[in-house]
Amino acid sequence: MKLQNIVYPSPKNCQEEQMYFRRSGDVAYILADDAVTLNKGGTLFFDTYFNGFSASKWFKYTDIDNVFLKVKVNGKMFITLTYLEKMADEIYTTIVEEVHVDTEGKDKEIKVKYNTEKRQGMFAFKIFALQEESKFYGGEYYTELNNLSPAKVKIGMVICTFNRQEFVYKNMEMLTEAFLEGGTDELKDNLRIYISDNGRNLDESKIKSPNIKVFPNKNAGGAGGFTRGLIECMNDKKEKITHALLMDDDIVMQPESIYRTYALLSLIKNEYKESYIGGAMLRIDRQWFQTEAGGLWQGGSLLSRKCGLDLRTVDACLFNEFEEKCDYNAWWYCTIPMEFVREDNLPMPIFIRGDDVEYGLRNMKQLILMNGICVWHEPFEFKFSSMMYYYIFRNRLIDNSIHHQGYSKKAFWKEFIRWFFTELFLYRYKNAELLLEGTNDFLKGVDWLKEQDGEALNKEIMGKGYRLQDVSELEMPFDYGAYERTLRSVESKKKQRLRKLLLNGIFLKAQGDVIVPTVAPHMAYFYRKARVLHYDYSSKKGFVSKKDNAEFRRLYKELRKLKKLVDKNYDRVVDEYALRANELMRLEFWNNYLEL
Repeated sequence: MKLQNIVYPSPKNCQEEQMYFRRSGDVAYILADDAVTLNKGGTLFFDTYFNGFSASKWFKYTDIDNVFLKVKVNGKMFITLTYLEKMADEIYTTIVEEVHVDTEGKDKEIKVKYNTEKRQGMFAFKIFALQEESKFYGGEYYTELNNLSPAKVKIGMVICTFNRQEFVYKNMEMLTEAFLEGGTDELKDNLRIYISDNGRNLDESKIKSPNIKVFPNKNAGGAGGFTRGLIECMNDKKEKITHALLMDDDIVMQPESIYRTYALLSLIKNEYKESYIGGAMLRIDRQWFQTEAGGLWQGGSLLSRKCGLDLRTVDACLFNEFEEKCDYNAWWYCTIPMEFVREDNLPMPIFIRGDDVEYGLRNMKQLILMNGICVWHEPFEFKFSSMMYYYIFRNRLIDNSIHHQGYSKKAFWKEFIRWFFTELFLYRYKNAELLLEGTNDFLKGVDWLKEQDGEALNKEIMGKGYRLQDVSELEMPFDYGAYERTLRSVESKKKQRLRKLLLNGIFLKAQGDVIVPTVAPHMAYFYRKARVLHYDYSSKKGFVSKKDNAEFRRLYKELRKLKKLVDKNYDRVVDEYALRANELMRLEFWNNYLEL
């Protein structure tokens, strides 16, 4: 049975060559080629993110006991099988097998078996050319099943989309070409795709496979869209879906990731059958940069595991082999056994932010992550949205209440105060008000959330936040040079002490303007400024805010009112969510909520 394909860079998703192979000496390759050409002395290395073999994961989680490499080549060469393992700061490489190949001018398939005594690191291989014009076409890692019978696996891919049509069309085209139409790949019969169209504007004529089903859906956010897809997986009795693969609409995918997920599930050991299989998030702009491979909740102080790895390096790939505790995997790529998707165990209707966390905290027993299973996604810092300030604490409080995270009133208030005053000092008064409103709504309890029309509420929240506009339409002129000068500015320690002593100059007379990034701007940028243009680099849009002491005082009064409500109701509402949240997880509730 094939376990992994050897894959090449592609203009359809990723062109970072060193994530696929590295070359030394006289080796020629361009994206349009179907082969790599090695002249005498040229070497190809496959100890890479996509083409190394995660021995530690395959042998731990599946029942395989042997691994072979099969490659298609032409020429005279050495093929060397290697085993790599990271120990502290050192990488140890062992030659497992070396074969001399002479195809006598013909294209041939070569099969070589790995010695599997060592299983804690990565299997890989390299090719060294002994003559001019040697060719490497591709290959795969496979296992001989012997008496092993693969499990029956059928994946229901669930995609929730809202006005991201072009991403959806592109990804569906890739999946159709790779698996759904033509070919003999196992996934042709064992992959079905369910798209929740929250925007109700997908052109189904552009989706050309009968194995892809589109469901116009009420815009109840990601929670509502993914839940609709899970309901469709449950209801599709004919297909007998065994696993739901939840995937964001605005990602760039690697179809090979889905095949490897399928192969893992087909061979998984009994004790790991309840495991989630997660995909790492890589940046869409720097495609070698790993943003997250599993996450820790920590009561809402999210920690992205293995963030910042450069996946072009062997060290980073081997670092990924080490497993760490994770509480959840985000729904940009998350495979869930259907035994968890029941009529009494559906996600919570919290629209966005925290729905994947809550469902993971509730159900995930083990998270399996592996090199080569990933998506590319826009980085978090490129996404600014005022409405998120409404959901930040509201949903954090709900999640912590349900899962008894011990998020005390004192701990919550300390963190809330920090967020709230940060927004005031950044002159983003609307964001501060949304923080207040989200917490106020949490304190209204379970019945309030149950009765909400999520779509109508979200429209209302969006109307209360800052709206990004083309910079040419703003009252304050945009100057990119001034923006870069802001980013390069450095505050001395003396000025920092003075600024903090004067509460960032909030009560001093303002003078001048400044242009700052929308995401995580330094508070020093705002010191004694009258107007601020908040610039969103990703969309090339922005909004303007102004220093307003009257608004500062008004919001401070609202904060004092909220403090009284928190003191009175916080503990009661926490207990209420812990006891009654299951009312919001049932199919009966969701059918009514989504108007099905």
